[in-house]
Amino acid sequence: MNNKEERRIILVIVSVIVIFLIVVFFCIKKIDREIIERKQHTEEIYGNIQFKGRVLKVHKIDRWGRVYGMMCIKLDYINVNNFYKFDNISCLKIKNNIATLPTGFLGNDEGYDKLVNAILNAIYIEVNMDNSRQMCFIDSLGNKFIQYHLDYGSNNLIESDMRICDGCRD
Repeated sequence: MNNKEERRIILVIVSVIVIFLIVVFFCIKKIDREIIERKQHTEEIYGNIQFKGRVLKVHKIDRWGRVYGMMCIKLDYINVNNFYKFDNISCLKIKNNIATLPTGFLGNDEGYDKLVNAILNAIYIEVNMDNSRQMCFIDSLGNKFIQYHLDYGSNNLIESDMRICDGCRD
């Protein structure tokens, strides 16, 4: 190879690297923008809703090879009347003193992580009490696990999943 060919190869390699870095930069910016939009969406729709109650059941929904959850809660306290929201970002249903709350991805086994274990073992939940923007899961031993942000993500749920708690009673 001569110097001209070596320079051409180096130029092509450098160009590919630069293009790759530009693509990565724009992908990161897009992800950051989506995170900000999701937080704004959650705050606008759910920011004032506060509730707490006894967990009746966590339904596992196996969809497309992944397991998601829907928590049914018998409410002791709620600061709004009936509420319903389902869209491609989030969902929550409050009707007849029962909350239907998405739990997100539960993993394929119950030992997935601390949050999943807290969700699956919860007997009581407090959501956004005193506008804390937190979800507190309490187990039968009184242990508390705090999720430091509100998350009503609809993930791969479909709107008919919102009826899953309709039959839950004491």
